[in-house]
Amino acid sequence: MRIQRTASAVGLLSLLIGSTAHAESDEWQFGVTPYLWLPSVSATLDFEPPDNGGSTFDTDLLKHLRAAFFLNAEASKGEWGLLFDFVYCDFNKASSRVTNIVVPGFGVEIPINTGTTTGLSGSLLSLAGSHALVRSSSANFDLLAGVRYTHISASLDWSFAPPPVAGPLGGTVGAGGGTGSAETRVDLWDGIVGVRGRIKLADSAWFMPLYLDAGAGTSKFTWQGIAGVGYGFGWGDLLLAYRQLSFEQGGSGNVQRLTFSGPALGATFRF
Repeated sequence: MRIQRTASAVGLLSLLIGSTAHAESDEWQFGVTPYLWLPSVSATLDFEPPDNGGSTFDTDLLKHLRAAFFLNAEASKGEWGLLFDFVYCDFNKASSRVTNIVVPGFGVEIPINTGTTTGLSGSLLSLAGSHALVRSSSANFDLLAGVRYTHISASLDWSFAPPPVAGPLGGTVGAGGGTGSAETRVDLWDGIVGVRGRIKLADSAWFMPLYLDAGAGTSKFTWQGIAGVGYGFGWGDLLLAYRQLSFEQGGSGNVQRLTFSGPALGATFRF
């Protein structure tokens, strides 16, 4: 069954990128970025239980957020650095609406409108190395390469009795209806390459953090982008940014499409 849902979540998150390190040093430097992110979440997933076709639904899981934990860290020495990011979120089952179902054995798609519930949880782990490309008084840019692991687990419960429709050989076809459930789990391993930067705004403590990566692997394509504005202090930075993270498998993949996007506000602490 194919799933499409839209959700919004509010939680303490970490910015995957943070801002780039300041001037290189022969000493180890570290940074941690706690983050408040308000993303919209849009997904199209496939469920494949026996004796059932495909379905599509839309739901809003904002008030069903059960748990969220996000942590980012970075370390650098000289021109080299290491980035780490962990994301976890879990939603209770929420009401949703099925909009169509494929009749098993006949390939007939029936438009219906009935109640279902769906639950979703996921985690993401990214690890990347970075190397300095540009270092100047006005801008810093790093090249990065690494791996992104993503786990998605979703469940669907339904109860319906769709009306009969005309069959391909005449007469009518009943879809059976009834109650049931389905689950899908997918693990995505993707290699990524990208660039991150920090552009100073005039002769001030204000700056613009930038980040872009793209890759593939288990996903047909994945990419992430971040842009915003920040202000530097002696202890670190304050950041306001917009972040988008997207996955696509296509074909027969369980994750047809999964996108997180929204504004974020946080602080990078350096030591």
